[in-house]
Amino acid sequence: MTEPQESRLSRRTPLQVQRAVLFALFVRESKGRFGGRWLGIFWVLAEPLAHLVFLMLVFGAVRRHMLPGIDFPVFLLVGIVPFFTFRNLALQLMSAVDANRGLFGYRQVKPLDTLVSRAMLEVAIYSVVSLSMLFVLGWFGFQWMPAEPLQLLAVLASVTLLGFGVGLLFAVATDELPNMRAFIRILFMPLYLLSAVMFPVSALPPELLSWVLWNPVLHAVELSRGYFLPQYHVMPQVSATYLAMCSLVAVCAGLALYRVRRHQLLAS
Repeated sequence: MTEPQESRLSRRTPLQVQRAVLFALFVRESKGRFGGRWLGIFWVLAEPLAHLVFLMLVFGAVRRHMLPGIDFPVFLLVGIVPFFTFRNLALQLMSAVDANRGLFGYRQVKPLDTLVSRAMLEVAIYSVVSLSMLFVLGWFGFQWMPAEPLQLLAVLASVTLLGFGVGLLFAVATDELPNMRAFIRILFMPLYLLSAVMFPVSALPPELLSWVLWNPVLHAVELSRGYFLPQYHVMPQVSATYLAMCSLVAVCAGLALYRVRRHQLLAS
């Protein structure tokens, strides 16, 4: 952002300035993520596809016993999308402040702006990836349209807010403890297994089920499958209300922590 640009921003209304800042940060994040290289775009598309193919190969032999009458690729994809949306938001936002710290010298740019712009980019990327993979499944003759699209969008909106809130918490909490970020990334490996991405929740033993139901991402995965696949049975313990409440708490907690430490973020 050059001096003439900063001068022009100063003559705009606060809302116009906010929009201009977010747009400029969004463009900057896009260039930083892809850098004009096809390899970056290829990896964004290839990562969820690789997970889908790998899980189909590993669990292909037992899918008919676990999920009779349900297209296994669709089952996997509908579970992968909410989990990866949450994971990518939480982990990408965790490092957003550090990646854009040099911009805080401009008074129009706040740490929260960098988080919002990166979240916008992640949502845009995963929306395109998800739609692309659904069209591919439709091309091969699988179901690609959700049975209840509005309810599915509500679930995806909730898990997006959950990822934003958790990412905001991580970004602020690890600002002075950057070494914690590696540990947090490791924690997402068991979370992947505990979110029922690879299997239906009903396959879990009752003594384990009571514990994993505390995981709001599991609720997002199961609800997504229930709203996408009309023949999929969602357990009564799975709750859209619980997911929405966890998302609201995460966002409020993240914003509260950000407000307390916003000056430290600028001074770091």
